[in-house]
Amino acid sequence: MCDLVEEYFEAHSNSKVLTSDRTLQKLHTPQLDRETLLRLLSENTPRYAEEIHQLNAKHEKNFDQWMMQMQLSVMGFNIVIYGLGSKKILLQKFCSSLLSDCDHVVVNGFFPSITLKAILNSITADVLQHEGSFRNPGDQVDFIANTLREDPSNHVFLIVNNIDGPMLRGDRTQHALGQLAALPNMHLLASIDHINAPLKLRKNVTCNCYKCQNCKNVSCNCEEIIWDQAKMSMFNWLWYETTTYLPYAEETSYENSLLVRQTGALALSSLTHVLRSLTPNARGIFRLLAEFQLENKDNPAYTGLSFQDFYQRCRESFLVNSDITLRTQLTEFRDHKLIRTKKGTDGVEYLLIPVDNGTLTDFLEKNDVE
Repeated sequence: MCDLVEEYFEAHSNSKVLTSDRTLQKLHTPQLDRETLLRLLSENTPRYAEEIHQLNAKHEKNFDQWMMQMQLSVMGFNIVIYGLGSKKILLQKFCSSLLSDCDHVVVNGFFPSITLKAILNSITADVLQHEGSFRNPGDQVDFIANTLREDPSNHVFLIVNNIDGPMLRGDRTQHALGQLAALPNMHLLASIDHINAPLKLRKNVTCNCYKCQNCKNVSCNCEEIIWDQAKMSMFNWLWYETTTYLPYAEETSYENSLLVRQTGALALSSLTHVLRSLTPNARGIFRLLAEFQLENKDNPAYTGLSFQDFYQRCRESFLVNSDITLRTQLTEFRDHKLIRTKKGTDGVEYLLIPVDNGTLTDFLEKNDVE
């Protein structure tokens, strides 16, 4: 019997596992440009349109209840909605119907360049009318908290599409949002769309991600866990199932697809959206770097503009007054994925915009970034 067992495992250990090389990328099908794809999809009438409309109308009847529960300052409730289908239109209708006369900030967590700083800037600058700057996000959160505590009658609503988006899953970002949500007159209405989000929030659940397969750590700190018990207590969520069956059209518009021929339209859209949210000086700094990169587009040895040369150009254009100011701005550019830095063989730091020259040219022609 022992010999048979050994022969069995020996036979199977020597067997080779063959993997097919037939992938979707090898399909010989013509790819469409993005505009053509969107036009074809819009011509396709969705099935069960009337039933979907009735379902979403049913969700809209909960608006008054959501509003009342968020305004119960004694309880400090916040609303999170989940379910299959995009919930962006539902949140838009909530804003237009109930928040037209209230201070509110809408955050699209699915946007690939959204940052915590951009969210906090929208609150401090647009809502609280603060014109100064802050050393770090912690000081900015403290300023928001102190300002709202001084005026309890000032209520601010924070609407977050995809609070579990890739750029918002970090522990620091979620902790800051939790601090805001815990304020009595800051009200948070958010949606989650990650398929495993509800499973990752149960208490004392062993994580099965690849990082924890060996240790089976109950209090897992890996990136799969969005909220631990401390953050859950700050958010104080009320959960509402809001299945809409609507397509994730805008949420997936920043993703690459095998159906679409890759062009610079996606990068151009991202650049335009991000640059419009920056200060005039920041836009001028980016323009200088973009123009220099286009001037050297025919130089195959071009690896980027050195920091010292870039600082000198910015200083001559009266855009910065010190290298510290420029480095602070470059950090924001990196956060938004607008630039990439690398050190050359000579140890010098070089700056490069990770966009093809055609897209960069279109951007400078179509957008006034001065």
